[in-house]
Amino acid sequence: MRLTLAVFLITLLSSQAQQIPLYSNYFFTPFMYNPARSGTEGYTELSVLHRRQWSGIQGAPETSALAINGSLNEEKVGWSGYAFNDQTDIIRRIGVYGNYAYHIRMSESATLSLGLGAGYLANNIDLSAIRAQDQGDVYTVINGDRGTFDLNFGFNLKIADFQLGASVPQLIGQPIKYLGDVASDDVTYTLLRHYVINAQYDFKFSGDKNILSPMVMLRAADDNVPIQIDAGLMYNMTKYGYVGAMFRSDYAVTANIGLNLTEQLTVGYAYDFSLNDYGPDLGTSHEFMLTYRFGSNKRNERLENEIKKLKQNQRKQKEETEEIVDEKLEEFKDEYKRELETEMKQAAGEAAEKAAAEAAKSGTSTSGNNDNRNAQSNAGNNNAQGNAGNNNQQGNAGNNGEAGNNGGYNPANTASNVAPGSSGYYVVAGVFSNKANADRLQRKLENEGKDARSFQDPGNSYYYVYLLKFDTYQDAENAKNGNMNGSYNGDLWIKIIK
Repeated sequence: MRLTLAVFLITLLSSQAQQIPLYSNYFFTPFMYNPARSGTEGYTELSVLHRRQWSGIQGAPETSALAINGSLNEEKVGWSGYAFNDQTDIIRRIGVYGNYAYHIRMSESATLSLGLGAGYLANNIDLSAIRAQDQGDVYTVINGDRGTFDLNFGFNLKIADFQLGASVPQLIGQPIKYLGDVASDDVTYTLLRHYVINAQYDFKFSGDKNILSPMVMLRAADDNVPIQIDAGLMYNMTKYGYVGAMFRSDYAVTANIGLNLTEQLTVGYAYDFSLNDYGPDLGTSHEFMLTYRFGSNKRNERLENEIKKLKQNQRKQKEETEEIVDEKLEEFKDEYKRELETEMKQAAGEAAEKAAAEAAKSGTSTSGNNDNRNAQSNAGNNNAQGNAGNNNQQGNAGNNGEAGNNGGYNPANTASNVAPGSSGYYVVAGVFSNKANADRLQRKLENEGKDARSFQDPGNSYYYVYLLKFDTYQDAENAKNGNMNGSYNGDLWIKIIK
């Protein structure tokens, strides 16, 4: 039977197989199949991968790759580049690609990423590696090196901890033609357009320290290439490493393990065991990965800085709240003390008046009629004199009231010229929870020739009887400490209205 190169190419690379390299650690290098995933981790990293597939078969696929990934402009722009060497027996494919991604922040939790990749894909047929008993059975080509330009496109939508992406590797689908011995015997190898869809959800524990990620990936290609489905689960302990498992339809099961040697360096290993009918003959597959992260994670740095700022703001707000509470508490204590003292003085005065009245009544009842008449006559004389004295005193008080008697302060600062409850610094003579008590003190001060008014603070519902108001605290403090230039003998304090 004549074994031709054309049959080998068609069977191995077209009708029943996917052409893009297969990796088991693509969870950590997603930009290699979807350019939109470039620069999504917030740091620059370099990865080296090597995969040996079907260890039991001579000339089985063997792939090596070098990839770098990073971001710019506060993760608005992502970039990546990778090169791979994929060899299957006498066929070798070398690809070099560069990716660009733009990340659109749609909301606090949603980001849409669009990516485009471009590169050069070179195919080589190593005719010198062909061994045959009859050289006439070997189908030769004039030039075994051919290459073509290639494009990849993809998008990725991330909403909170869920993301959905799709990409189209080998977008152009450019055919590669190998010239045979004669024109009619040319061999054409066509790059098939592939389609990749992936979905992933991250369950986070202990913040971002432990992440459990179920994922699904579908891979398909033109020309009725069978769809391959990957379903896996990855548990990433960001401080120590990761473990995972995956099922690949009609192919294999995969186990993944990785260890963080340092904060920057991670080593990973993947083991595949084939499940199809030829699994025992094909043998196992092994894949190694080494990743180095340059610097630290910018995203984590920003999160830590934001957390520090939030904690600082919380401490500052707590201190300010405590200070306000302390001020209000002291103000309340002072108000309550003054109100209590005022009410006690009033109660004492009323009690004294009542006692004097009762004492006078008792003295009248024990006197004789003649004595009563004489006492009444004397009381009348005394009352007349007292009334005259009172009238004189009231007249004097009235004269003092007309003179102002508020310490000689600017009339604009006196109580009658101030809008009650307006913003400023009030010199207060008393504070009450009962309006009648406030009115009583106000009348008392007015009778003494003082210019007094009162208002209710809606913040605490107390009533304040004030004499002066100033625009600055210092002016109010000076008036209080100087007892209104010596014109007031009682206690004074300051009420602040913002």
